[in-house]
Amino acid sequence: MRLNDLRPCPILTTAVALLVLATPAGAREMSGAQNSLADLASHIETVVPDGWNVIDAKIGSVPIGWTGEESGLYVMAEDTRTRFFHPAGFHYYSFYRVWLMPTGWEGVMKHTPYVSESVPAYLLGANDDYVAFYHTAGGNVWPEGPETLCGALGLERICYTDLTRRIVDLEVEERLTAADPEAAFALNPQRIVGLAADGPNLYLEYVFPSREDEDPSELLTALTDKLAGSVFALIPEAESLYLRRCTTDTYTDTIVSRN
Repeated sequence: MRLNDLRPCPILTTAVALLVLATPAGAREMSGAQNSLADLASHIETVVPDGWNVIDAKIGSVPIGWTGEESGLYVMAEDTRTRFFHPAGFHYYSFYRVWLMPTGWEGVMKHTPYVSESVPAYLLGANDDYVAFYHTAGGNVWPEGPETLCGALGLERICYTDLTRRIVDLEVEERLTAADPEAAFALNPQRIVGLAADGPNLYLEYVFPSREDEDPSELLTALTDKLAGSVFALIPEAESLYLRRCTTDTYTDTIVSRN
């Protein structure tokens, strides 16, 4: 799918403008109702740079490149001042897409090469009420976008800025790698390359063995089930696990809920 194939029809702009006129109730109160969509659009409209506008918004969506229940809120903001030419032969404007998925939502990202022209939506952050994703092209026009959106949407549990440097929370790592005969999966600290946890949410970036690496008999999905079981057993307060599964040449993200 090409980038310009994803641009919305211009007639949607008027509908979105009407939604933004609704009185915002606060980002933490979004629940999936029509007023919540207006609230999300209003928050994003407030923080985007001059020349950017919200051009699309809808209820019942799933982050691009992911499978899962289409139960999110979606907003797209676009920069109308800078147009890019894509080598594939079309023009596009810089944009950011944002999805808010409800607590307990589960989904899986498609397998993606580390170097890829078409990338899926990535984790923007999480709080007690929802998990947020973002997708951008030409984002270098507004490089502060993810951090700004993270703050505007109240993503204080896990934020974009916690993940960019592959920080590992050593206290949580110690709990995850403690010897436990009841654990379904023994996590190797040398394979943990990113770890952030606060409250009910946990982000884990883990390097799995690939088919060319060690233990080719274990499939990635089977390993994921075992790892998630161990995480929830070792971290009782965790209700949701955002897991980035890395191999030697690809990665795929997944969200697993305790329930």
